[in-house]
Amino acid sequence: MYNFRMSELFSGHGWKFTFEEAKLPDGRTTKDVRVHRPEASHIIALVDDDHVLLIKEFQPFYGHYMWTLPGGKLDKELDLIEGAQRELREETGYRANSLKELWRVNVADTLDYTHHIFLGKDLVKDPLPQDDDELIEVHTCTLEEALKNVESSENIHMPSSYALRRFIT
Repeated sequence: MYNFRMSELFSGHGWKFTFEEAKLPDGRTTKDVRVHRPEASHIIALVDDDHVLLIKEFQPFYGHYMWTLPGGKLDKELDLIEGAQRELREETGYRANSLKELWRVNVADTLDYTHHIFLGKDLVKDPLPQDDDELIEVHTCTLEEALKNVESSENIHMPSSYALRRFIT
């Protein structure tokens, strides 16, 4: 049984900071501040066996564009597939007739933020309006070009790099 205590330090704008204490298996206690935020989707959207949709999005707080897989926060739907499908439609204008989760990735135990990596196939045009605060270009690339583009960004989008590397190998 997981035995822990938690006290909230801050909550707002989709973020929550907590101070947590948890028991280790040997009886000692560990303490840390943890950051919680909504989970995210990242979709390897295959156009065919060799090509994928990739987005180039302006990141205003970095001041430049970043290459990433389509995706975003999973904060509106209870079902992860529905949320990933919504993000794919908003960011690329396509829906995947086949969409399945491949992997779940976390960066650190003090950052409670799960990245869900999906594989989308059999794409059909079915756009939703893009979010008003996003500036996105959609590109079709080979898998190798996609990885090269992602890793050439000034700030590399870790979930996209990881997902493409793992999918290609």
